[in-house]
Amino acid sequence: MYNKLRIGILSLGCPKTLVDSELILGKLRTERFTFTPTMEGCDVALINTCAFIESAQRESIDYILRLIEMKRGGDVGKVIVMGCLAQRFHQELEKELREVDAFVGSGEYDKLPQIIDSVTAGGRVTEIGVPGYLYTSGEARVSLTPRYSRYIKISEGCDHTCSFCVIPQFRGKHRSRVLGDIVTEAERLIDEGARELILTAQDTTFFGYDTEGRYLLPELLKQLNSLPGLKWIRLLYAYPSLVSDALIDAMANLEKVCHYLDMPLQHISDKILKSMKRGTTKSSTRRLIGRLRERIPDLAIRTTFIVGYPGESEQDFGELLDFMEESHFERLGIFTYSPEAGSCAAALGEQISEQAKRDRLDAGMALQQEISLENNRRLIGKTLDVLVEEYDSDRGCWRGRSYMDAPDVDGAVYLVAGKHRRSTADLQAGNFVKTRVVKTEEYDLVAELGESLSA
Repeated sequence: MYNKLRIGILSLGCPKTLVDSELILGKLRTERFTFTPTMEGCDVALINTCAFIESAQRESIDYILRLIEMKRGGDVGKVIVMGCLAQRFHQELEKELREVDAFVGSGEYDKLPQIIDSVTAGGRVTEIGVPGYLYTSGEARVSLTPRYSRYIKISEGCDHTCSFCVIPQFRGKHRSRVLGDIVTEAERLIDEGARELILTAQDTTFFGYDTEGRYLLPELLKQLNSLPGLKWIRLLYAYPSLVSDALIDAMANLEKVCHYLDMPLQHISDKILKSMKRGTTKSSTRRLIGRLRERIPDLAIRTTFIVGYPGESEQDFGELLDFMEESHFERLGIFTYSPEAGSCAAALGEQISEQAKRDRLDAGMALQQEISLENNRRLIGKTLDVLVEEYDSDRGCWRGRSYMDAPDVDGAVYLVAGKHRRSTADLQAGNFVKTRVVKTEEYDLVAELGESLSA
């Protein structure tokens, strides 16, 4: 009888990386390995990294350095760096981080058991091949999220050529999964307890075009909507120029599809959008927002903007603020521009100073805080279904999410007893409850529990 190798994993970055990390653990779910809840004491420390922008790269490097220190102190055995950072910068990392035992690219997860064998035998390994791992429903996943809320990655890679972005370099070209295979996976996740399925990809709206010559996201939503036991379907990372009338109709008419759309717009100035190679204009964006609001009046739109892009003038930034005020987005994030090596924008003149970028970020988020509070105040007295998530000991109440809130990036709904429900003692994570909004904060809501409680 031999001792099982203890595996610890740290997953950084976006939900797409999280799905990859679940697949990685699925490949190690054998009698040879056991998983540890923390890195301390593990024989092999896996870190799945992000390389989207400079701040994400710094975070990944910081965590790698911490693991190296733990290795020196004997708190972990081997260190394996995986994913986007390894795919993009493996040559530099191999040279600078000699104490890392293996570097594994974003498309090589199948080889991980053999790589672990090599490093535990004393070897140093680099496996960098075709980027972006496209999985199927037949592959095991070990959940890193609560079982009631699961991500499904419907495609891999990206075919867009946005000037500020280098994601295609380390995730590859767009490759869609087979629609029926996604439905099969969804059925399995529902059987495992999923009540909310969150569709993710670099671009969910492009799904199907590379394989079938047509955009299949509306059809996928229709098939998922028919699955029993499912309450919510949430859509992330829609590319604005590909949000079609068919997709809008599907979101409007399918009862399980949340009236929530994550759609990064990046800017609104025509000059900046053209330089970014976004394929949109100010007028086309306004028309799209108008169609969405008309067809789905209670739609919560999440978007992101980039400030400090090369050549962004005060007038361009003012246009962006005016558009935010006009559109009153329910959820919004802002990034400062990061000049990524290999991107078209990194070679542009008129680079903006870091101080100006930070000032614009602060001004934009201050405005969004006001907008968010105003949006939330309009919800007072409204009824909402809330997915119960966990007890918040700091606030002394349960916390959950409404259809307007994706995990980790959006706000929360804090649940308190009301006249119909004088106790919260019977709440359970993963249940849906009826609530009435009674108080608002800048990004969060406080709601009283109603009479009904869904299992």
